[in-house]
Amino acid sequence: MKIVIFGTGECGQKLLSTPLKENCQIVCVCDNSKNKHGMLCNGYLVYSPDVINETNFDIVIVATGKYAYDVKEQLLKIGVPEEKILLPYGWDVMEYYDTPLNAYFAAEKKDFLPFEKKPAKIYKDYKGETFRAHNRREREGFFEKYCKGEGLDIGYGSDPITPNVYGWDIVNGDAQYLNGIDDESFDYVYSSHCLEHMFDVRIALKNWFRVVKKGGFLLIAIPHRDLYEKKKTLPSRWNFDHKHMFLIGKKEKPDTIDIVEEIRESLVDYDIKYVKTCDDGHTITDPTIHSDGEYQIEIVIQKLNLV
Repeated sequence: MKIVIFGTGECGQKLLSTPLKENCQIVCVCDNSKNKHGMLCNGYLVYSPDVINETNFDIVIVATGKYAYDVKEQLLKIGVPEEKILLPYGWDVMEYYDTPLNAYFAAEKKDFLPFEKKPAKIYKDYKGETFRAHNRREREGFFEKYCKGEGLDIGYGSDPITPNVYGWDIVNGDAQYLNGIDDESFDYVYSSHCLEHMFDVRIALKNWFRVVKKGGFLLIAIPHRDLYEKKKTLPSRWNFDHKHMFLIGKKEKPDTIDIVEEIRESLVDYDIKYVKTCDDGHTITDPTIHSDGEYQIEIVIQKLNLV
């Protein structure tokens, strides 16, 4: 199997450093950045995409996340058959889950790590959606109202809600279930831009709410379809692992669900403190350009302390 790797960013570097399956061979590495042409990346010389059609290959792996669909369109325009283009779904979890990439790469499988009450580990400098919302939340008193006591941040991705929050991430297993965490373990549970990755939203909501103490809060941030995706159907242009789109009080087949309905159908003994659209600093409406500022729905749900 002759492989072309298109992209030399974080995704490309990981693929180039992962052992290949038997009978697989990387025959070309290319990148759109002219500054990288002629340079080495993990021992491979980087070329312009112009050389792809001069290369004998079986598959082109698009080794970029944010602009994967742009690269796919670029490849189609230069004549690469669609069946020979593979988007890098699961490139960051190859060691834990079976992904399409595991057909080509011999990623050493790792066991999930049991959850421990330890502060979320910062393993890279990443200013994500939680960071973008911080100043607005400070102004609104969000942290004083809802983030007291022990908290859990689900899918924090190196962008935790508070400095001392405990973290559940890919290495701990399926976030839909939170296996290993007892009921009513935390004063607050927070998740930012993770629910859209869950296969079953209602199972996730039930289990996230399950581990909240009575009187505590479930805090959720999810991408607002019209602010983030800026289109009505999947796949997402910006994250090809998204399985759902969200609106408030409205659902549209095939991909958009009403987050309020999902909460009503999933939880009992709760009070929705608010569900609102957050768009501070959002200025980009062009669907071909990634949004700036906030582009999310924020939900605060309290678990009622009923006798």
